[in-house]
Amino acid sequence: MILNQINTIVYMIKIIIIVFTLLNIIYNVTSYKPRLYTRIPQHFVYDRVRGFLNQNQINNCFEFRESPTNLLLKCWRDNQLVNVDINIDKEYQKRYILTSISI
Repeated sequence: MILNQINTIVYMIKIIIIVFTLLNIIYNVTSYKPRLYTRIPQHFVYDRVRGFLNQNQINNCFEFRESPTNLLLKCWRDNQLVNVDINIDKEYQKRYILTSISI
């Protein structure tokens, strides 16, 4: 009887591990979407950022300087409060290249 309960618990733990592994794989696959970056001419970055903020009606805001490279905004838009995060990230994402060996 006790052995049967232990086997049931081990089986459930295996199922939970498999489910979490599959969810993690799905999340990681969908988070690395291919993106096409287009060049902004030098000295026009300010205009592009200002245009983006204007297009999205980001103009009634409170600010909080999280760090020297991160500005958080709470803005009122379309009668709703929205969050805007402007972050300068110095680190590039590390890409892991999986290699396999078959014999």
